Amino acid sequence: MVIATPLKVKKMAKILGKVGELGLDELFVTGISKQLGERLLSGFIGNSTLMSGAIKIAIASFMPKSNKYMRSVAMGIGVDGIEDIVVNLLGGVSAGASTGGEI
Repeated sequence: MVIATPLKVKKMAKILGKVGELGLDELFVTGISKQLGERLLSGFIGNSTLMSGAIKIAIASFMPKSNKYMRSVAMGIGVDGIEDIVVNLLGGVSAGASTGGEI
């Protein structure tokens, strides 16, 4: 049986509260903006092409970054742009990756 002492709880909260320099709230905003940005922009600029990647990176570069959440949104769109370029250059699904659905 593990007993959660106040010191252990405090350490765990500190560990779970940040990943590197980013808080979990920032990571969630980044992930959500990546998914939403990809879905919203793919109808206009495509997806997984060099051009769509370049446009997304440009959008992320020029977005205002006045607070941590705006920086997180820009990061999500920028990560999606980099992903588009990498997927295009690697030719789709990389070795060992699955298309989902399996456990």
